[in-house]
Amino acid sequence: MRLFLRATDAANAVLTLVVGLLLAVVAGAVMWQVIVRFVLTAAGLNLSAPWTEELARYTLIWIVFLGAGIGVRHARMIALEFLIRKLPALAGVPLRYGVTALTIGFFALLVHVGLQFVELGRAETSPVMTIRKTWVYWAMPAGAALMIWNSVALVVETILEGRDLRFAADHAPQD
Repeated sequence: MRLFLRATDAANAVLTLVVGLLLAVVAGAVMWQVIVRFVLTAAGLNLSAPWTEELARYTLIWIVFLGAGIGVRHARMIALEFLIRKLPALAGVPLRYGVTALTIGFFALLVHVGLQFVELGRAETSPVMTIRKTWVYWAMPAGAALMIWNSVALVVETILEGRDLRFAADHAPQD
């Protein structure tokens, strides 16, 4: 199990770098759009860069799904934990595991629906960059599968270390 956790953390480290690079792509595309639209236009050059909007949008979709998958590993997702933390351990711990199981079920549903979108994307291309939409739609099932993987890793880690799953975010590495 420790090997599973090390492999998960190594994969997440690589994916964190990928998300950072994707964020740089978004920043570059948006900066180019601003330069083309405002700076060059003010200088009398009427150029157009419609691809920047599509690139930024599609890249942000991947950032959200991959980033959410990574965030699940250390319980960094937004959650309403006040009640579950205030309950005694006898009630709160099983409730938290139940909520985690429901969350994993929801992520599995996202994988299923995402694969349907991928199938739909085979017949679609983006209007400006003319890429197949499958490249965009793969973000949902890939990210949701990553969320399942990291949810399981979080549960395994808390069990192996004998910690309370309700307080997993308190033990997460600080950024």
